[in-house]
Amino acid sequence: MQNMLSAQQAEQREFWRQLCPGMSIEGDAFAAPAAVGDPADLVPILNREGYIQVADALPEARIAPIRHAVSTLFQCGIPLPFAFVYDEMWLAFQSLSRFLSTALGEDYRALPDFWVWHVKPNEDSAGWGPHRDRVQPTIYDDNSPQTLTVWLPFTDATPLNGCMYVLPAHRDPRFIERRWDGEGNNVVYNPQDIRALPATAGSLLAWNQAVLHWGGRGSRLGAAPRISAAFEFQRGDCAPFNQPLLDPYRMPTFAERLGLIGKQALQYRHMYPLTDDVAAVATSLYQRFMPGVSLSI
Repeated sequence: MQNMLSAQQAEQREFWRQLCPGMSIEGDAFAAPAAVGDPADLVPILNREGYIQVADALPEARIAPIRHAVSTLFQCGIPLPFAFVYDEMWLAFQSLSRFLSTALGEDYRALPDFWVWHVKPNEDSAGWGPHRDRVQPTIYDDNSPQTLTVWLPFTDATPLNGCMYVLPAHRDPRFIERRWDGEGNNVVYNPQDIRALPATAGSLLAWNQAVLHWGGRGSRLGAAPRISAAFEFQRGDCAPFNQPLLDPYRMPTFAERLGLIGKQALQYRHMYPLTDDVAAVATSLYQRFMPGVSLSI
């Protein structure tokens, strides 16, 4: 798909407002708490299984505009992380603060690591293959996390459009060995241990970053694309796993968002190789709006 975005367009608020009139940039909306029940009930599950799943965490009224915006970017050939120019994407993750502060501590921080997916329901489309988000140690002896990945589906995620799959922590020999890198670290030796995680739109999924997981392949039998986004977080009392750490309660400025989006395109190009024009836009945004941040590009 051809990129339809120039660096000059990317820096214009009016371009983004006209593209998705139902979305806001630096507006006055606030993050209404997500419906996650008692977060303390999720912690033992997270520590044993390595992940949690909560249905209906976000209402349809809050996810529908995001779903439409991501679809619009996809149709226009604009890299999907640009959905984070809009307040609504940040607010969706900010609404999870009760769960995140319980799992990671009150002073938790957001990592500068996020992504957005649009997986079409056909055999040519798939989520990211089997991987662990970090292979250095990120959990304590009781498997409580130092870092978490939070994944939000904005459409129903099914086995026919690439839902998530995990190898639960208590079924993974690596959690016994306490080593998550090296040869074979993404191999499942007993396929019956794999757990499919179909999820309705608005669900909350989160996993510690040692968990082996992946997105499935789409199918022409699927009814709709899988549209989703992920954001990473860490405990505030740990050394940064990436920089700059972000205050999860503060909405980044428009300029800061552009710098962060450029960073995502550059640091994840091993997953999504960049064309020369997309790389030029991402590099320009990164260099102009995130000065002084070290990134190998």
